[in-house]
This record gives sequence, structure tokens and C-alpha cells, in this order.
Amino acid sequence: MRLSIGIVGGSIAGCSAAILLSRAGHDVRVFERSRGGLVGRGGGIATTGAMWEELVGRDIIDARMPHFKAGKMPFIVRTADQPATGRVPYAIPLDLRAFHWTELWGQLRRRVPDAAYHQGTAVARVEASDDQAADLVFEDGSAERFDLVIFADGYRSVGREHVCPDASLRYRGYMLWRGLLPEAEIADAPLGTDIPRLSYDHTTGNATAYFVPSEDGSTRAGDRIINWACYIPLADDEVAPFMVDRDGVAREGSIPPGALRPQEEDRLRTLMRANLPDWYGTMIERTQGTFVQLIYTARLTDYARGRTCVIGDAGVVAPPFTGSGVFKGYQNVAGLLAQLSRASDLDEALTAWSSEQVRLGDRLLALGEQMERAFIWDPIDLHIAEADDVAAWWKAAVTFPEEFTYQAES
Repeated sequence: MRLSIGIVGGSIAGCSAAILLSRAGHDVRVFERSRGGLVGRGGGIATTGAMWEELVGRDIIDARMPHFKAGKMPFIVRTADQPATGRVPYAIPLDLRAFHWTELWGQLRRRVPDAAYHQGTAVARVEASDDQAADLVFEDGSAERFDLVIFADGYRSVGREHVCPDASLRYRGYMLWRGLLPEAEIADAPLGTDIPRLSYDHTTGNATAYFVPSEDGSTRAGDRIINWACYIPLADDEVAPFMVDRDGVAREGSIPPGALRPQEEDRLRTLMRANLPDWYGTMIERTQGTFVQLIYTARLTDYARGRTCVIGDAGVVAPPFTGSGVFKGYQNVAGLLAQLSRASDLDEALTAWSSEQVRLGDRLLALGEQMERAFIWDPIDLHIAEADDVAAWWKAAVTFPEEFTYQAES
């Protein structure tokens, strides 16, 4: 069957869907709300080695796309006798590829024909015209009909509300504070090919840092960018006063780069200076234009309703520790294509596909919640734990699903 498909959202998941579905012979159009290019969003990003090879093998990205291979996840804590870079009792082997969000989006966007990508076109709602189609209604009042509408519009998805009205975002009690620092701004980076997990010394929480290529794609030492992230508890009653930006505007969900109030940015820097090894504290102090995102989860019981469906972060929202964002968006679409190839009609395909994606989403959500407990709320005391202790704790705390893992074999 050849379908007319409208995709709401032209970011990573939306572009991936457009590429795969158009190559399968469907008539695809993408509607992206933003009027400008989606550059500079999110900083660094990573995916598994297996996912990287799949994307390259299917010509979703170039084999030479600038990236780094990450080989270890050391568990680190600041101690009195190792204050500079911390104590490292244990490290797990990794199979991850780290790259810049902007480069990934650029590679995907170039594979979507310009005629199919509608920039600055905001969708107001979707309406089910009958059992065989869905109408997209745009903010200018116009409407278009499609055989299938796919929502790839992120974690605050309009489509999720339509497809699964009972699914709601659940705040997890912590935020993600992030920044990007050019390597040239700080000497003797201890990162190498590692993606460390840093426990805090005096409070719950966790941090990480890793190299990504520069904006122009350079992977040379000295040109690289350090992508860092701190997960910091923020109680429910602290959210509203914290989420006011430097202009006095109340923000919902995130505060973009450069908009965090200086007094809050200074407070967070002081907190991290007191908790992280000295080198990482200096890294954070020297970073300008930091940004914040509140962490939510959402569980879905359906991925499709009528002739509409959701993919990527418009579907299940898992804690960010899983590193499954690229995998999730791609796998949602790959699964849909597989069902379309074997089903006798679209309704049958969507029903079977939805059940598969709910099961996959539940497993990724469970993984994220395990990591959340291990890294933030119930971490092992790295000050005194030895290698065998940490290995046993990690094995008991986290179980990767069969479909997805970034842990390599020892």
C-alpha cells in the first residue's frame, strides 16, 4: 500500500521517519513549527554502537559523520586523597558513539527533500475525519487530509494527548543542568574516550561529561567540545520559583542557554564545586550559557489511535540515562515499516505495531527508572566501595532489555 503521510515535527525522529517512509514509497510531508534551522539544540548526544552501524548501513547518516567512540564508564567520586579527578573504583565497558546534536540533525535533514519539509508550519490539532483518514488543522486555519498522521513533536506532544489521553508527564523530582565548554578553555581533560558517572560528595545526584566534535566537525585534541550534564534534585515546591528566567519570565519544562538567572547559575556552580572533583568543578565554572531541563517520564498504553500515531519522545518518555533517544525514534519507524509490509491493511498494521511499541516503551522506561535509582536516589558509596562491590551493585541494580544496551562485553 502507498500512503499519504503527514509527520508533525521535523527534528530527529521526524526526519528519520520521513527518510525511511519515503524510501519505502510513501508520499511523506513534514511539518516543523520552528521557522529557523534546528541548530544548537541539546548539545552532545550519544547512541549505541549497534544503532550507529544500523544508521550508517541504511544511509541515514554518513559513515564519516564526526563522532567519538566511548569505551568505558568509570564510576567516580571526589575523595580527600584524590580531590583533583576523583577516586575510580570500577568502570564498565561501553559501546557508545558520541556526536553533536546539530550535526546529526543536519545529516538527517539533508536526506529529506526540501519540497517535503515545511518549515514554520505549526499544527494546532488533529481531527479524525473518518475511519480512513486524519485531518491536520494548522494554526492559520487551513487543513490537510492524510491516510496517516505521525506525531514526532517531542516530549510535550500534542499528538500524545490525542492518541493516549490518559498518558501524562510525571515530574521525577530532579532537573538536568547542562553546558558545553570548548576544550581549549581548560587544560588536561581526564576524559579520553570515557563517559564517566560522577557521584556527588555531600548530596544525592549524578553528573557526567564527555567529548563531542566541534561545531565544524573537528575531532582533534584542543578543538573538541566537552558536553557535561548534572542531575540535581529539585523538590516540587521549588520548581516554580526556580523556573523563572533572567527576564522574569516563568518557563515551562526548560530554560534555554543564557536565560538562567545569574544567581541560580552561581548557586549551582557552588554546589558542584563542593561536590565534584576539582577538575570537573573548574570545567563547570568556566562554562557560559548553561541551560536546564526538568526531567519527566510518561507511559503510554497505546501508540496509535485511528489513523494517528506517535513516535520518538512523543511516545514513551524515559529518564535520560538510557541514551535511547535515537534508538527509540528509529525503532518506532522501523517497526511500523515491518508491520506495513506484512499486514493486509493499515488498521491491522497499526494495531500490531502499537502493541509492539508499548512493550518496547515499557522496557526502556523500566531501564531508565533502574538507572535513576542507581545514579541519583540510591547510589553505592564510592568512597569505600571496591571494584567487586561496585560490579555486584551495578549487576543487581540495572538490567538492559534484550533489544537495547550500551554496555559492551568485558
